[in-house]
Amino acid sequence: MPPRPAITLLPDAILSELNQRLIDNSFSDYAGLSGWLAEQGFNISKTAVFNHGSSLQAKMEKSMARARERMEIAKALRGASDEDKAALMEANEMVAMDQIMDLFESVADMELDERTKAVPKLVRAIADLNRSAIGSSKWKREFEAEAKRQAREEAALAATSAAKAEGVSESGLLRIREALGMAA
Repeated sequence: MPPRPAITLLPDAILSELNQRLIDNSFSDYAGLSGWLAEQGFNISKTAVFNHGSSLQAKMEKSMARARERMEIAKALRGASDEDKAALMEANEMVAMDQIMDLFESVADMELDERTKAVPKLVRAIADLNRSAIGSSKWKREFEAEAKRQAREEAALAATSAAKAEGVSESGLLRIREALGMAA
């Protein structure tokens, strides 16, 4: 396994400051940031700072894209039918699962003690997401069953009204309703 990048060994406060400076500098001036790190007592090349900055920038852009997706989903949910809401909730669950899988990939780069702390949290997140998906699926099945029941009832009412208009007897209407699966 290759050695860990020197940047991953920085103290949290220095790494946070470096990340903030990268953002403030619009992910540029890597030589200047390498010099700043040297002033802090850390000898890290501008190439290493560039690699870290590129990775951070890609993660931020991915997060921003996902945030935009979630905002679009939220906008779409306003005024959507229950069926559309169910589909959008399912899509949102898939986006969340993608994010969790990305986190799992990043765990491989962590030290053993960090991994030991992170993996149970990720497993819990997956379990929570699966419970949410099961709940959504159950709601969707119940919604579809209710929609079918209402459609059958409306069809039965239309059929019995048409039959009544044609002079079908009450016992005939009862048989029609029973054939359509509707109680007397």
